[in-house]
Parts: sequence; structure tokens; C-alpha cells
Amino acid sequence: GQARRTGATASTLTTTIFSQSFMALVVAALLYPEYPPVPFAAANMCLSTLLVSLGACDIEPMADRRRADRVLTGTAPVDRFTVAAARAARGFFFLGLLTTGMALPPAILRACREGNFWLAPGYLALACLAAGIASGSLSVTLNFARLTLGSQRAALVAGTVKALLLGAGFAIFALSLPALSQDADALPIGRLGAELLPPYQAAKVLAEPLNEWWRLLLLLGISVALLLCATWIGDRERERTTSVRRSGPLLRLIHRLAGPAPDRGMAMFTATMLWRSPGLRARALPLLGVPAAMAFLALRGSDEQSNSLLATMALQFPAIYLPIVIAFLPQADQQGCRWLFDSAPPVTPARTQRAVWLALVLELLLPVQLLAVSIMLLAGQSPSQVLPAAAFALGSGGLAARLMVRSLDDLPFCRDLEPTAGPDLGNMLTFGILLAIAGAGVALLPAMGASVVAVGSLVALATLLRPPAAERPTPTQP
Repeated sequence: GQARRTGATASTLTTTIFSQSFMALVVAALLYPEYPPVPFAAANMCLSTLLVSLGACDIEPMADRRRADRVLTGTAPVDRFTVAAARAARGFFFLGLLTTGMALPPAILRACREGNFWLAPGYLALACLAAGIASGSLSVTLNFARLTLGSQRAALVAGTVKALLLGAGFAIFALSLPALSQDADALPIGRLGAELLPPYQAAKVLAEPLNEWWRLLLLLGISVALLLCATWIGDRERERTTSVRRSGPLLRLIHRLAGPAPDRGMAMFTATMLWRSPGLRARALPLLGVPAAMAFLALRGSDEQSNSLLATMALQFPAIYLPIVIAFLPQADQQGCRWLFDSAPPVTPARTQRAVWLALVLELLLPVQLLAVSIMLLAGQSPSQVLPAAAFALGSGGLAARLMVRSLDDLPFCRDLEPTAGPDLGNMLTFGILLAIAGAGVALLPAMGASVVAVGSLVALATLLRPPAAERPTPTQP
């Protein structure tokens, strides 16, 4: 579909499969051959199921496609069950491609370890079934959210669920590695939590198919139940429009620092749409999952220096992920939005980038850092460690964001077609390494030195935030 819409010769499906397959190979190689068969299969199936299930949360960018499908299926002589079954078959085929790419390395390693060729196709089939159940559960849940809450709030739910999946998956996987050599009772989620996971059920079936066949029937029964739920919900969507007026000290500060009227308009528009755009919320909210998981792991540790180092680096993640947010920033939620700026006074690319940077720093980085500081302080962290680290993360992240926005090649929220290329991972990697090293360096400094560096970064950011001298408002003469 992407190749057809953009005129390109290929889509990103092949590169996605190969990149995720390489990641699965690395994880499977790290677990092979020390761990028993069931934990080995369950851990690798959890990885493939998690990565595939994250795609089920990307519902809002397909809003136009859903509307077109409703017109097609609503006027076609087919019943709701046929439509649901066809969509399930198509979705399972697509998920099967992705899951097979990620499940193939551990399937081969498992077959080589046991000396049984038939374990490989059995592993692939069960991995696809587990991924299909997880993705189907998320799809049914989000379809129900669209039916009851509307598409915009459903996008917010989708982004939140995706962030929780990323954070919880990262934290549970890290905490479960020492327990893989034991039984399910040693896992952080316990045996009950493991029994609720389809990958664990599939791993038990793969290990003892003659004794655990009833687990396969359970998985197939869940699949049928999900199909019936999808048939009942259908493709209905609650059409509701909400008018929300946002105000507050941050918006007033942006209004004051933006400069002339066109710049103020661009900055206020970007700041408002950062929180109101369903598509951006669905993409940006998940970025908070991994930093939250790292902060959670840091709070659980007993080594004070290691905890401080990990927490300081976790505070740098919101700025590290900014290149991805900036890459998706031009994407419009509705077709034909560019007329708004075509009929307004023109704004140069440099001033557009500054306005976007101002909105990102004051409406995204600052609230996230304040939330992170509040959580860490409530968790019992020392203010003498958290406050300098958060201040430096805000200052250094804001200064780095000024360089990041130079990659913005279009007006915000105005591009009709999705970009043919994804985010610049090289740009993200460069800034990520520099910010992580800077955060680690501050964490290793004495308390006084860290405070001085943090205050210096905030002063530099405040200086850069001030509008140019020629554009500052002059006091009105009597």
C-alpha cells in the first residue's frame, strides 16, 4: 500500500522483517543453549509477540482507510461475520509474515538443540498463533474504544497502551532473565502471570504436545472468541467532535517568547497540536515507555551510584527520542490542511524551525521532565541527585533540540502523504550517544559540580529561548 500510494518500487515491509529478524537472532543467541526448552521458547515468543503486537496500536494513521472501507463493506452484499473473518485472515497473513521473520532464528536454534527438524515449523506455527491472539486482543480493545470514545480518544488510548507495552515489556524482560533457569514461580509476574501469556502456553505445547494438547485448544478457543467479538463490534465508530480551549502559563510563555505575529501563530499552533493531534499522540506517547521502564529499574536497585547513573540517563531519553517526533511532525491528521498556511503570511524555514523548537521545549520536554521529577521524588529519591539531573536533562535536551529541528523540511501538521523514508536513525543515534554520555558524566560528578553544570545548561537554554533583540516587544509609550 505504501509503495502504491507514493509510487515507490518497494515498501518497508522487507526491511522491517530483516531488521527485527536480526534482533531476534541476537536475543536467541544470548539465551542459547543455557536455558531449558520451555523458558527459551517462551522468552523468544514473548519478544516476537510484543514487537508484532505494537503494530496493532497504530490505528489512527489508518483513519482515512477505515472510512473508505466502511463505504465499501457497507454497500456490499456481505454480512458482518464475513467481513470480520476476511479482515482476520488478512491480518493473520500480514502478522504471519512479520512473526515468521522474527521467529525463524529461535525456531532453527531450538530444532538444532533438540535434534528434531519438526520443532522448527511447530515453533513458527505456535509463534504466529500467539502473536495473532495478542494482536487480535489489542485490535478488539481499540475497536471497542473507537466505538465508545471516538477515534481521537481511541488514539490516545492506543498510544498509552503502546507506551505501557514497551515499558512493561522492557522491565519484565530485564527482571526475568535471572529467573529463566528456574520454573515459572521465580518470574516477577509469578506462575499466574505466565499462564495468562499466550507465548507461555505455546511453549508448553511445543515441549510436550501429547500432554499439553489442551493448551492448544484453549488458544484456538480464544481466537474464535476474538473473531466473534470483532464481528459484534464491526467497524462502527463514534463520531464525536470536541472543542477544547487550552490555556496556561506555558502557552503564555510561548506567546511571549515567540516574537512577531507569524512566529507566534506557528508556535502556538504547534504547541496546541502537539497534544491534540491524534496521529502524533499515537506516535509520541509510546516513546515514554522505555525511559519509564529504565527509571523503574533504577528505583529497584540497591547500588546508589548505579541507580543515580541509570536514572540520569533515563531522564535523557525524552530528548533522545525527539528526532522521531520531529520526523513525524509534518504529517497531517486530515487531508488538505496546508491551505491554512497558504492563506497566511509566509514564515521562513528558519523561523518555522525556531517556532517548532520553542513549542517542543516548553510543551513537551518541560512537562515530561516535571512529571519524571515528581515520580522520582515520590519514590524516595534524593532531591540533591534528582533535581540537578533533571535540570541538566532539560537544558541539554533543549539545546540539542535546537539542532534537531534543522531536519524539519516541511510545515508542521500539513503533509498529506506519509514520508517515503522513515526517521533518520543516524541522526537519532548521534544525538542519543552524545546525550547519554553527557548524562552519565553529570551523574559521576560531585553534587556541587553537577549543580553547577545543570545551572549552566539552564542558563544557556534560557538565553537561547529569548527572542532576538530586534523582535522583542517594546513598551508602549504614553
